[in-house]
Amino acid sequence: MSGNKVYADFTSLVGKSSRGSKSTTDPYGYDQAIASGSISSASLAHGKSDEEGDMALRAKKGWEVAMGPGKTLPMQAFMAWMSGTSVSIFSILITGMILMSPVKTIMSTQQTFAPLERAGKGEKKLDLTMQKAAFVAINIAGLIFGVYRLSIMGLLPTASSDWLSFIPAKQFMEYSA
Repeated sequence: MSGNKVYADFTSLVGKSSRGSKSTTDPYGYDQAIASGSISSASLAHGKSDEEGDMALRAKKGWEVAMGPGKTLPMQAFMAWMSGTSVSIFSILITGMILMSPVKTIMSTQQTFAPLERAGKGEKKLDLTMQKAAFVAINIAGLIFGVYRLSIMGLLPTASSDWLSFIPAKQFMEYSA
């Protein structure tokens, strides 16, 4: 065992399948054109050109942006529950935040989706109408939750007693003593 080294020469096995004789077959799914980089694997896998793949990716990102406000609704509901239904400064601030957040995001819908709709040189402008409609609908749901919160707190005039100042006083025809 003193000084015996094991030596194996694998140089005769390397490179023969791609250059000279085909002594071994390529593995299943292997394509030399993809390995050399002449065809992009993304376009081959989806059967789409790069422009179509980019548009599909931007549409998917549009749906992610559209569903974003829906992820804040449970957090807002939890904050509203924690603040209680009494009329205090904290609960009014939370309710104001619940009401103002959807209004601000509805007003900035075009700016939110503008980077995804972009049309570069020779590209078609992406139609994100459905994503925008879902975005606005989710924000309207948040606004409805805020109005419901105002109603629970008793800050909306929903009872007839809230409108007594607008009802004229009844004039009696006669008085009895």
